[in-house]
Amino acid sequence: MIKKFQAFIFFIVLISIIITGAFGVYFLSEYAENTNRQLLVSASRYFEKEIARGAAFDAAGNDCVEIFSRTSGDLRITAIDRTGKVLYDSAEDAEKMDNHLDRAEVFSAFESGQTAYEKRYSRTVGADMLYMADYDEASDTVIRISMPLVEYERGVRRMQWVFLAVIAMTVLAISVFGYFYSKRLTKPLRQLKIAAESLSPSDYSARITTEGPDEIGALSAAFNEMAERLERDMRELEEKNSRLAALQDMKSEFAANVSHELKTPLTSIRGFIDTLRSTENIDPTIQKRFLEIIDIEAQRLHQLINDVLQLSEIERIEQDPETERFDINPLIAETINMLREKAAERKIELIWAEGEPLPVLASSFRIKQILVNLLDNAINYNREGGTVQVKAVREPDRMISITVRDTGEGIAEEHLTRIFERFYRVDKSHSRELGGTGLGLSIVKHIAQLYGGSATAISEVGKGSTFTVRMRIADDLV
Repeated sequence: MIKKFQAFIFFIVLISIIITGAFGVYFLSEYAENTNRQLLVSASRYFEKEIARGAAFDAAGNDCVEIFSRTSGDLRITAIDRTGKVLYDSAEDAEKMDNHLDRAEVFSAFESGQTAYEKRYSRTVGADMLYMADYDEASDTVIRISMPLVEYERGVRRMQWVFLAVIAMTVLAISVFGYFYSKRLTKPLRQLKIAAESLSPSDYSARITTEGPDEIGALSAAFNEMAERLERDMRELEEKNSRLAALQDMKSEFAANVSHELKTPLTSIRGFIDTLRSTENIDPTIQKRFLEIIDIEAQRLHQLINDVLQLSEIERIEQDPETERFDINPLIAETINMLREKAAERKIELIWAEGEPLPVLASSFRIKQILVNLLDNAINYNREGGTVQVKAVREPDRMISITVRDTGEGIAEEHLTRIFERFYRVDKSHSRELGGTGLGLSIVKHIAQLYGGSATAISEVGKGSTFTVRMRIADDLV
């Protein structure tokens, strides 16, 4: 790859030199020809002025040739009238010369009344000539001045050889210089290649020590940064893989817990059904009791399935698509009224003082899930004759906090960090007796996280528990 790069650079430089030389020869040739044309125009203007002052053709022609031939070589001056007759020629006898009206430059000058140029071979002189024919309105003649191009062509060839020599020496110098400089230039690239090859899935510690302000130094720094980022990303990937494995374990554990929780009511239902099937002349009272138990277990099974589906749905979405603006106070009142009869059976007082309107932007269904789960737990695990206090307040940064405080037995400190886990129960037998699925608090936590908040609990054994849910749902626009 490096050799290809060197060859490519050499090829580019060579092509650039050749193109530059070709253009240089071309433009110098153009410049020389334009200089010759200007010289002929100047000689023509001088000759015309001398004629206009009354000088004879011979005198004017001799002066003009003497002056302008010093820098251009031999000039030839010819004066031609409108019929094509040669009135004067500085190199030949005008009387013996052919009619010149058929000469392209002469005809063009008469037709246009301006200056015309022509380059062709002259049989008279036996060389390539540059002709300039200028129409002189005062004398109604065309003054044609020509010069041989032998020196011009020799000069062009000399320039070509000079450029070829320059190109050859330049290519040689660049080849020598480029060889050593490319070795120095590509040394960091070779180091980069070695470092890149040394990288492996288990080792990303390779670094390049080349430094400098140029692009190579920047490339080395970029490689080192890439290697560091790759090493960091691989560490993060390993950590993510570890977390993914832990998550997979959690899913496996969740599936096992669900299976276990489903198995318990199903076993109970099948047991009572088998008993009813195998027993003849069963007592109607016992039969009714068995059916009531089957109905309770079926309801519990239905509630468990609903909770699992709700928890899966909440974990799957990143943003609640069913948000709406509403006042949270009426929803709290509705939930309290729904559970008031259950609380009254245990002589538990539900305490809530409605305050100022508290507008929120959320799903009323999910907020009600939080309230039902927290209040139902506060009633189920409370003392007979106890109280449950509900409070909802606005906090800074569009946060809303909902607090449910009970006067129950409380929760030991070792259980507080785990009560929001799926299927975690402080007292498993008591929880099942109350119909709990072990997913209520987990649903509460995930709804809070869905709204950018959290769920926490504080408790003291024998003095009750306080559950607080914070969510970023305060609707400041209403």
